[in-house]
Amino acid sequence: MSRIFKLIGLSLILALGSGLAAGSDTAATLQPYLDALQIHGCRPVDFVNNMLTTNHLVIFDDGLHTAREPFEFYQELIRDADFQLRVRYIFLEAVSMRHQPCLDAFLASADGNPAALFPAFQDDFSGKGWPLKSYFDLLRTVWEVNRTLPEDQRFRVVGVSNPIYWCGIRTARDLELFRRSLASFDYSMYRQILLHLENFAGDCKGIFLTNTRHAYTGIRHRDGEFFWNCGTFFRQWHPGRTCSVRIHNAMLYIERPREPETDTPQTTAGMERMVYRWERMENGRWDAAFRTLGNRPVALPLTGTVFGRAPYVGNHMLTAAPGQTMADAYDALIFLAPLEHLHQTAFVDFIYTPAFKQELQRRYRILYTPAQLQERIRDKGVDSLAELIEAECRPRPAVLSPQSQAVGPADAWRQTPGENQARPKPPCPDRPNSVQ
Repeated sequence: MSRIFKLIGLSLILALGSGLAAGSDTAATLQPYLDALQIHGCRPVDFVNNMLTTNHLVIFDDGLHTAREPFEFYQELIRDADFQLRVRYIFLEAVSMRHQPCLDAFLASADGNPAALFPAFQDDFSGKGWPLKSYFDLLRTVWEVNRTLPEDQRFRVVGVSNPIYWCGIRTARDLELFRRSLASFDYSMYRQILLHLENFAGDCKGIFLTNTRHAYTGIRHRDGEFFWNCGTFFRQWHPGRTCSVRIHNAMLYIERPREPETDTPQTTAGMERMVYRWERMENGRWDAAFRTLGNRPVALPLTGTVFGRAPYVGNHMLTAAPGQTMADAYDALIFLAPLEHLHQTAFVDFIYTPAFKQELQRRYRILYTPAQLQERIRDKGVDSLAELIEAECRPRPAVLSPQSQAVGPADAWRQTPGENQARPKPPCPDRPNSVQ
């Protein structure tokens, strides 16, 4: 597999040498990681293009939906001439298939007015809108690049999430039934992508922009069964057709399930049902290796490398089979920037039109009990539901990622055994509700 990867070159070797001069203990600990980067390291854009020579679909786990840097990288890919020759489809988890006409209308527009996209980002799973600027920046880049390409070579952006009809959700019971319908979410996305890629029978290729739980390829439950998700459907039923890539970010470390307080609002993601924290991989060993190389962007395979042998950390860790590794979850890793430098994207306010703000008042009364609404109004320091929505719909600038700032010291690996799982593991309950 490593034959298709380009080495970073002499500058990488020099960086390795300077990093190893720090001391023998450091050298012994980091050497396997540095060796893996020297042997397999590749520029991320080159890596993706190489993977697309043998795979029909590259699945990206952005680590956090709010992360800015992955979307900057996706735009770099879209502007790359080699990538443009290989890929026709960009599949988005965050957009419902119901709103495909919005995506098509925007990409076909003469002026690239984002207003065409508003319905697609007003009807999200949460019900409160999807105001992430990173998505609008991505789609604007696709629109701009498409205008430079022949019509038959232009990118097609496809929303693959379940149809979302907030107009039909009128009660808390309706909301509960809608959330239950998401049990088939991963299979539905798998089928939609497979349909557009013609069951891998032709030359159609694409990328799928998603999040952690949907990108896993082979994590097993302790009873030996797979945790079936979109990436797993592809890997197990169409081996050799897809590659799943984790973009380096803070790792979700789930300590135990918890029963939320009765007055805690329920969410689609289910984070309120977990006790969790954010971690560095292997107590910072990965970060130390990247830092030794000058923190330059790099991609490498997980299969057959020390990075891939790291114990699995993620959404299913409480009930995963013993011995699962990161290579069981993903095929490859892309490092874009140090954790401390990663950003949460800016939030836009333009999707919150006057009509949508009125609709949000209706949705909030479904999403929250009267007591929960009053608590939110009080905590926000406002006097009414309308004022609460005005306060929550304001634009926000990009900031350093709160999750990445919470991962702990970068040099913890110097004093600890190394693996995140070296800490005592809590008892395993039955399958917990997964989080995004």
